This record gives sequence, structure tokens and C-alpha cells, in this order.
Amino acid sequence: MRKVPRKNIPYLIVGSGRLAKHLAQYFKLLNISFLSWDRSNKDPLFTYFQNVDKVLLAVSDGSIEKLAFSISNKTVIHFSGALRIPELESAHPLYTFGYDLYDLEVYKTIPFVTEKGKRPFKELFPELNNQSFQIKSKDKELYHAWSSMAGNFSSLLITEYIKILKKLGLPSNISKPYLLQVVVNSVQTDKALTGPIQRGDKKTISKHLEVIEEDFISIYKSFISLVLKRYS
Repeated sequence: MRKVPRKNIPYLIVGSGRLAKHLAQYFKLLNISFLSWDRSNKDPLFTYFQNVDKVLLAVSDGSIEKLAFSISNKTVIHFSGALRIPELESAHPLYTFGYDLYDLEVYKTIPFVTEKGKRPFKELFPELNNQSFQIKSKDKELYHAWSSMAGNFSSLLITEYIKILKKLGLPSNISKPYLLQVVVNSVQTDKALTGPIQRGDKKTISKHLEVIEEDFISIYKSFISLVLKRYS
């Protein structure tokens, strides 16, 4: 069995997914001591508890409760944006984590959302200076649903858009100024919508519907209905 360090270590990161890897990278860049454990480790999880103060569950939502309630006498923190577990602390990073690791300056910009009535972010992670905000526990599902829609739905459309640009012989990075400005405008004002749907240009819309793939026709029509209902 591996030797357990004598000195107390602030954190044990549990998990092997992207979030766990990014947390580990952030801690490394800040020289914060931590241990890591995932299911590939030969030693049982409980053998890591003796010299750590906090256990960070960077695992899937479905695994959090079972793991958490097998741990005693430790501060357990999970990172789910949707789960409400009264006995546990949570800190949701409002960011997207790709396969490639980020630079320190990127990690510092990530805001965290915690739950009102529980320990504040600065108490959970005193070494980190990230911005943090609190919401009511009952609002977590709404917060996370919209965060997921805004991030993942747009990511799907952008991915397909890049495929079309490449198919047309255009470089993918040609889209970056346009897409970044869309985000900036959308954050700054609720009147950022432009284009034929916003203008009610039926002729152009009809041409669009003739050329886009069948899988995306229903999405396009749904957006038309939504704009007419909410923004006209």
C-alpha cells in the first residue's frame, strides 16, 4: 500500500473526467497541494482520507450522493450546477472544460456559483481568488438548465456551422470575430437579435429553409416561432 503523507494536504480530487483534470491543473499552476483518486487507483478511496481536509467530488451527478455519504468527518464539495444536497457544499464553475488544459489566467477568470445559506466560496477555497456568487438552492435547476441550453445548444449549432464553412472552402477561424461579437452583444443587451428572422424577411427565410439540412429545418422553424412569440 502506498505511503500516506504525514503533512495535511488541503484537497483530495476524486474523479478522472475533464473537470477533475482541469481542477488538478489549476491547483498545480498555483502550487496548491492536493491528492487525486479515481477508480483506476489500486488503493481504496478511504486510504486517502487520513491527511486531507476537503474531498472534491469532480464526478458525474449520478455518482455524487453515493460517494459523498461514504465519507465522514471531511468537508465534501461537489461541482454540480443542478443537484441540491443539504448535507454537502457545492461550487459550480460557470465555464466549459475542453480536452485541452488552460493557462492560469483563464482559470482565474472562471466564476463559481454556490448556495445561499452554506459556506461561501472563499471559505471553501481560500487559496483561490475567483469571483463567486450565491443563489438559492431551489433555483439551481433553473440556473443550470439555462446555462446548459445557452452553452450546449449554441455549441452544437456552431459546430455544425464550422462544418459548413469548411465544406465551402472557408477557414474555420473566419467565424471567430462574428461569433465573439454575437456573445458580447447578447450579454450587453436584450436587443441583440439581428437577421431575417428578426426583420420578418419571409423571402430570405424561405430560401434558408430550402438549403439547410432536414435535421435543422425544425430547429429553424422553432426559432421563428419563438421570436414571433417572445420578441415581436
